[in-house]
Amino acid sequence: MTTSHRKASPSVRFRVPRTISSEAAAALAVVYEASQQAPPPVRPLSEADFDSANRQMEAAFAPPNEKLAATLGTAIRRDVLDGVPVVRIVPRRRKAGGRALIYVHGGAYVYFSAGTMIGLPSLIAEATGNEVISIDYTLAPRAQWRVVTDQVLTVWKALLAAGNAAESLGLFGDSAGGGLAAGAVLKMRDQQLPLPGALWLLSPWSDISGAGDSYETLADADPTLSSELLTWCAAAYADPDEHRNPYVSPIYGDYAKPFPPTLIQGGTREMFLSNFVRQYQVIRSAGHEAVLDLYEGMPHVFQSVLPDAPESKTAIVRAAAFFDDHLHQ
Repeated sequence: MTTSHRKASPSVRFRVPRTISSEAAAALAVVYEASQQAPPPVRPLSEADFDSANRQMEAAFAPPNEKLAATLGTAIRRDVLDGVPVVRIVPRRRKAGGRALIYVHGGAYVYFSAGTMIGLPSLIAEATGNEVISIDYTLAPRAQWRVVTDQVLTVWKALLAAGNAAESLGLFGDSAGGGLAAGAVLKMRDQQLPLPGALWLLSPWSDISGAGDSYETLADADPTLSSELLTWCAAAYADPDEHRNPYVSPIYGDYAKPFPPTLIQGGTREMFLSNFVRQYQVIRSAGHEAVLDLYEGMPHVFQSVLPDAPESKTAIVRAAAFFDDHLHQ
């Protein structure tokens, strides 16, 4: 007997789940309609093409990020740590003590900047009362993973040299930034550096090789991610034979060695769902603390896409509590 497989139509692909909050459903209806109308991605062939695509993405994402940061009242200022540009996000009511959070933004390694992606770090800054230091790493293809992970480690070393205790510092990242955060921790550990007190991975792209069941099962259900676009971005960030290097795709790391307590959050409407599950399993199976916190019907990095939804508010509260439980003064 043969079984035919019919791909879901766009109308099915972008249907708002009936099992999510009314606030999320209303916001997602707008997002899904825009996704339905978006033209197919065009493959960038040169650095100029990547730059042009990034300018378009920045123009689209800067206004909502700026609006969110302004609503929350965070102070935004630029700085440089040992040659690496950063953006400092300071909450209105900063808690006393030495705690701080380091952030690496998402964007498939080829989009955005620390100056644009200020919404998510503003949310966690306000929730924790801690300053967030966002690393403005060099985008691919101008820099690949060796340079980018080194930039994260440069900032980390600079913070330690300034007198910050590693156990008082948390690290987090979303999407590609989640993969970068976890990969950078593996590199820190292999260089015998002190490790962050806690790690928060939001919808992490922790395997750029494209492996994982949900890359197939959810490819037509994910309203945000495109398999074709991800393939181009992965090639810009790392050569094909390096896609399973642990610093590039941290799912393939050696977790028999030390690793910080890790909170992994994501939604069930994400092509990266297998990344979340596999990353959680490799950490937990090695005996380290890990929490897998999944949200029904939520899209990629829903915390910043739908900041007013109950699901997002719950996720931010849980992340703040996770940092509070594991970071020490």
